[in-house]
Amino acid sequence: MAEIPDRGPQLRAVNIFFVTITLVAMSLRCYVRIGMVKAFGVDDYLMVLATVFFCLYTGFSTAGVTYGTGRHRSDLPVEDYETAMRCWWFCYLFYALTMIISKISIGCFLIRLITKRLQKWIVYGAMGVSALAGITFFVVTIFQCSPVSYFWFERQVGTCIPPDVIIGLAILYSVFSCISDLTFAILPGFLVWSLKMKLRTKLALVPLLAMGCIASCAVIARFPYLFQIRSPDFLWATLDVAIWSTVEQGLTITAASLATIRPLMKSIGYRLGLTNKSTTGPSGYYGATSGRYGNNSHVRKGSTLGALAINDGFKLSSSAVRSPLKSPHSPWNDKQPQPFAANMKGMKKKSSNANFGVVNTSEEQLHRPSTSHEV
Repeated sequence: MAEIPDRGPQLRAVNIFFVTITLVAMSLRCYVRIGMVKAFGVDDYLMVLATVFFCLYTGFSTAGVTYGTGRHRSDLPVEDYETAMRCWWFCYLFYALTMIISKISIGCFLIRLITKRLQKWIVYGAMGVSALAGITFFVVTIFQCSPVSYFWFERQVGTCIPPDVIIGLAILYSVFSCISDLTFAILPGFLVWSLKMKLRTKLALVPLLAMGCIASCAVIARFPYLFQIRSPDFLWATLDVAIWSTVEQGLTITAASLATIRPLMKSIGYRLGLTNKSTTGPSGYYGATSGRYGNNSHVRKGSTLGALAINDGFKLSSSAVRSPLKSPHSPWNDKQPQPFAANMKGMKKKSSNANFGVVNTSEEQLHRPSTSHEV
């Protein structure tokens, strides 16, 4: 007896791999945002929701493999074919929801970093275009047949829109998806490059922020296979479409989550002796200390977007960043209270004291009563 061709195990393996790394990346993101940064924002909630939808997608996709996805229609019982097609219909549903919400989440993440109005409007535009294309794809694919169940149950009277419409819509959505990904990749470069930080730190931050565009590789790779949607042997011909759709969703969520775990990386680096403790707060991330003047009390003098420069947790509302220069106890403030000034004069002479306005003095001067002009 000849062996029945079956490519379904390929899709099952891809589903298991990407749902695993997605859950790991999402868990790390939640740990950093809740346990370290303590700033679980809208973008995090949205990405959690996108992860839930992705898990549902992979569940139906894997179930479809059990009933016939990746096999020829002629090799399947009618009931199994209908069940596999119904799983495909649910994959349409959860794919669209996953991509719409994940793109909005990435946009919200970037908006928290941006201070320039033009850049914000660019991100809003990319989010809007991506969401609009996704919603259109969602509505048309879900209601492509009348009644809806005719998509998988053809033993009834019904009609479906031509497959070419679905193909054209899928291509249009893919183009808009690539544009939004490219926008989300370019803006972080301009954002980080304007910060006053070391070049090495900039080079490390840019790829982290731009990782959300990696999913575009899967979108581009899927292009040639979209035309297989019109094939009457649907479950066999569209397996590559299913595989690259899984890759696209998994990469989007994983990359966007990894872009937020730099505080954890810094903490691990410190524990391994690879980074300096002075660059991190007590929880292993910049600006982590919640002091008298807010969580961003470590903002350095002269930094633009100080929250990004020092708070790798991306708790980045620029209006919430309080300048340390305005703190009465700030080491950069020339008008410090007398007790603070006295303590400063009693410190040992170090070259780093110049950063705090302390000048080199003799031992007699250190014990001489301070006057106002010495502060």
